[in-house]
Amino acid sequence: MLRLSWLISIGISLLGVMVIEHFFTLKADDISTTSGNLGAVGITLVIPFIVLSLLTTFRYFTELSRHAHDRILRNCFIIGGIALLIAFTYFAIDYKNDIYTSLGGTEKESHSSIYGFPKLNEYTNKIYLNFYTFAAIHTLTAIIGGLYGIFKRVKQVEDSEH
Repeated sequence: MLRLSWLISIGISLLGVMVIEHFFTLKADDISTTSGNLGAVGITLVIPFIVLSLLTTFRYFTELSRHAHDRILRNCFIIGGIALLIAFTYFAIDYKNDIYTSLGGTEKESHSSIYGFPKLNEYTNKIYLNFYTFAAIHTLTAIIGGLYGIFKRVKQVEDSEH
């Protein structure tokens, strides 16, 4: 049942992230006629689902690591998770650089099309909320949950021996 709730929460929050990335972010050649960020409304609505998804991910991987009996397999999963986190972080940084390049620079550079805008604006929503950042924070949460389950399990065994 925990796995099903984890998959559902991941699916709902990922759908929300993809909606914000594709529908609430303007492209570099689009012209903003408003002074606000409509994506902030979408982000506000999606954040509770992302938090719920992160909590469910933590709980799922904590229980998964507590019930895994093979030490080598647990260590391989942690190492694989760290490698996956590094890959997602690399892709997120590369994606951010591509977006800023298409906009002509950051909001602090005077030749940029977003000069003077706040960091989170209608052009940069997808820098902060995209598939790569979503996957990276969930991978980090899974690693922390797995480590917590491993060490919490070891502590319980030590307490029962004394």
